[in-house]
Amino acid sequence: MTSRLVAAVSVFFCLVSGAGAAERPAEISLIPWPASVQQEGGSFTLESQSQIVWEGDARAQAVAHYFGELVERTRGIRPVIVQGSAQDAPKRSVVFALGGGSGAGPEAYRLEVSPRMALVSAADPRGLFNGAVTLWQLASQQTSVVPEVRIPAVRIEDAPRMRWRGVLLDSAHQYQTVDFIKRYIDFMALHKLNVLHWHLVGDQAWRLQIPKYPKLTGGLSSYSAEDVREVVEHAATRNVMVVPGLEMPGHATAAVTAYPTLRAADAPGGANSLYNVEEETFAFFDAVFAQIAASFPAEYIHIGADDVPKEQWKQSASVQARMRELGIVNEARLQRYFFERIGQLTQKHRKRIVGWDSIFGGGVPADSVIMTARGLDGALGAVASGHEVIVSSSSLLSFDRPQTARLGERVKAGDILSLADVYRFDPAPAALSPQDRSRLVGVHASVWTRTDGNEAEIESMTFPRAAALAETGWTPSSELRWADFPTRLVAMMARYSRLGLRFSDAAFRPMAFKRGESGDRVSVELAKQAPLGEIRYTVNGAEPTARSPVYADVFEVPRATVIKAAVFHNGEPLSRTTSIDVARDIAGGPM
Repeated sequence: MTSRLVAAVSVFFCLVSGAGAAERPAEISLIPWPASVQQEGGSFTLESQSQIVWEGDARAQAVAHYFGELVERTRGIRPVIVQGSAQDAPKRSVVFALGGGSGAGPEAYRLEVSPRMALVSAADPRGLFNGAVTLWQLASQQTSVVPEVRIPAVRIEDAPRMRWRGVLLDSAHQYQTVDFIKRYIDFMALHKLNVLHWHLVGDQAWRLQIPKYPKLTGGLSSYSAEDVREVVEHAATRNVMVVPGLEMPGHATAAVTAYPTLRAADAPGGANSLYNVEEETFAFFDAVFAQIAASFPAEYIHIGADDVPKEQWKQSASVQARMRELGIVNEARLQRYFFERIGQLTQKHRKRIVGWDSIFGGGVPADSVIMTARGLDGALGAVASGHEVIVSSSSLLSFDRPQTARLGERVKAGDILSLADVYRFDPAPAALSPQDRSRLVGVHASVWTRTDGNEAEIESMTFPRAAALAETGWTPSSELRWADFPTRLVAMMARYSRLGLRFSDAAFRPMAFKRGESGDRVSVELAKQAPLGEIRYTVNGAEPTARSPVYADVFEVPRATVIKAAVFHNGEPLSRTTSIDVARDIAGGPM
């Protein structure tokens, strides 16, 4: 296994370096990069007099309106939307045709842009939606309001590399409003991310209202069936599947505090985070799953299972007595029994289990999906079991990890999770066998929140790292190129700004390190994560501009100096200004 992993990673780094790859046209800036892009001659002009034509049923009509709204929000143009056909559409029309296009899966589409027409065709509305997102990105490579937009002539054949491209949003630690979650889904959709793992349950809180168990939410902010319906219905219009996330058999504190008869511990207090295995507990989960089945149309339910502190079962006299009744000889077998019972209930309610690595121990139905938090090491072990696997990583795909060091903080390798780190995590390297890759069905990042966090922080934790995640989940491994990703991200960040997304500029934000000192003078190095752009700085208190000095090498300043630095590209700022008090804010370089 180790040799396979090393080989896979080696091939990956060759691929992302872009060695031997054809140069991509600068006027086409797309994220995620499509499977096949062929630039044609000329361009298509989109203007208010253009028509957006939809061909097919109401689902094609909805996609046409979605595209029109995006173009209006980002470019100030709103063409008329009509029913028709590609054959009869007038010149300078945008056509969305449902029923044609590629047969490469439900999310596949074909986009053909010529001076006469921009045609998006797909066999499935999910593919048509994806094609609309791509065409919108081509139309919003600049975001100024103009009377007409030039879109380069191009032919794109596209389909996703992986069918599950997901993000966990933790609403258990920190409650978010329904409006925010819908907004979050909107921004996922602009990256072709298609699964929201809505984490609703944890030790801190149970956020999903279950009418049969009204005390579960403990008086905290929670989501009603109507709230769920609103989120799920909105997500469906954005090609996003909402998968509810629970926790079991661990992280049960909120539930067992509300209903003590569910707990494994013999008495309250102390370790109290595990369910028991009494019939009452499985009746509880039956009611929970019934409510979920009525509210969430997705075929999956995420049962958690990332941490099972079996010591609590071992120390519980009542659990040990129950084990003797059942003829179960140890706690590992008890865990299997627990998952067997949960599997029976999920099958009863026609749901497939998704769970973290603990379900790999057995007991779950054969169609269960393992979501590994152990990266490729965990994935390769899981695929050998025959289960489908979604690849995540607690170290490389946990977006709650900081994106850059704070001023004055000395960091070592692994302390931060940069944009490049996310991009370089390939969930299915080409060096793996076709059989192994066929079972790796998805890639998944987690946004774990804090009880004292806020919604703006969630957006900046997620984006633009989610753009890197989206590309690794959609784009063929042979087309993954970190070298040009930052350049394409510039256009994406402009879209973010136009749409009001509160994103992080950490990949481009200047950092400062002390490289020596002598008397009252300090040697300073400036750096940034992404290779794009140039650092411009001042030492006189003025804000840096595109005409400020360009940083080239380590320089000396008096200890009392305040350095102000920002990154610029083609004369435009890529980052906010970083203000650096040399006496206070500069630490030694990375360890």
